[in-house]
Amino acid sequence: MFGQALSDFQMTQGKLADMVTAIDAAALLTYRAAWARDIGKRRITREAAMAKMQATESAQQVIDAAVQVFGGLGVVREHPVERLYREVRSLRIYDGATEVQKLIIARELLMESAQ
Repeated sequence: MFGQALSDFQMTQGKLADMVTAIDAAALLTYRAAWARDIGKRRITREAAMAKMQATESAQQVIDAAVQVFGGLGVVREHPVERLYREVRSLRIYDGATEVQKLIIARELLMESAQ
């Protein structure tokens, strides 16, 4: 019994580590895009698309993991996790589908390498 509780606790810790890493990766890409703009880079299309894609995908992964951590509470109407689960979907649509961001990133990369 104690061994199972410890195992569950370790799995939850692993999820938390994955969650915070995904959030930090998205934040760093966002900061990099903002920095590129601040230093006067004319086009930051690729950087912005990478930040958008990582942020929306990370948000989806993190909230999915949160629903799993909270178990049944994660799907109870008006619980913060349930509300975020519904809201994150609209973010993915609003910011552009991941596939569109991938096309933008690849196009910019190919244009850059052709120069």
